Amino acid sequence: MTSGVTRRVSCARVAVPALGRDGMLVVLAGAAGVMDAVAYLGLGVFTTMMTGNTALLAFAIARGELGPILRAGLALAAFGTGAAIGALITGRSSSRGEWRSVVTGALACEGVLLGVFTAVWHVAGPARGAGTSGLLILLSGLAMGIQSAAIRHLGIPGVATTYITSTLTNLSAELVGWTRSKDGTRARRVRLLAAVVVSYGLGALVGAVFEVRSSPLAAWLTLISVVVVVVNAFLRHGHEPPQAAPRDDRRSALAAASRE
Repeated sequence: MTSGVTRRVSCARVAVPALGRDGMLVVLAGAAGVMDAVAYLGLGVFTTMMTGNTALLAFAIARGELGPILRAGLALAAFGTGAAIGALITGRSSSRGEWRSVVTGALACEGVLLGVFTAVWHVAGPARGAGTSGLLILLSGLAMGIQSAAIRHLGIPGVATTYITSTLTNLSAELVGWTRSKDGTRARRVRLLAAVVVSYGLGALVGAVFEVRSSPLAAWLTLISVVVVVVNAFLRHGHEPPQAAPRDDRRSALAAASRE
């Protein structure tokens, strides 16, 4: 099965284990959970879960608290901008397949942003000023927005690695459908959706444990996870030159990103 969790690929005559598409999605969901925990506990906002940020923004407006308003607003704007950037990157190709090189490229851009985020996080330390916190929110929001758009480009029904509300809704619906039909394809979707939800939750738990203990690993976990996925995707799927997408497809990708 081409999208199974693991398979072996050969690189420089050495066989190494490789994650399949579903495995990469599960790792990315865990990375998103870690980032939300680190961002919320360290910066006061979510940089992956925009539903939570929308609520935080509303609460801050109701209380008249300028700082939280600016932080939540910046997180929302950064994520939306990142999603648009991700749509621009993935919109360069109209190819269809289990995994596309433009998705790897978008995730590589996410990795660069997370690398800068991690460096700034460690240099600034726990005593971060408002400007540094704003920069960290911007970097992580852009990165997670790019990831969201990249995974959306894969077109996997019901699967999102950065917003679990939608994934959980689809999991419940698919589970009901599976209990009625016992269809093998639907069972596989149920397993993937459940794995994504659990991975996000475990990632948030691990990130929170490291963050409350001020462990230097807290900021590294998301970066390491994304780098692993990018390297794995390159080894498994290579880097085919992207086929130019029709202009209408690019407009559709941008329009879709703006609607989310």
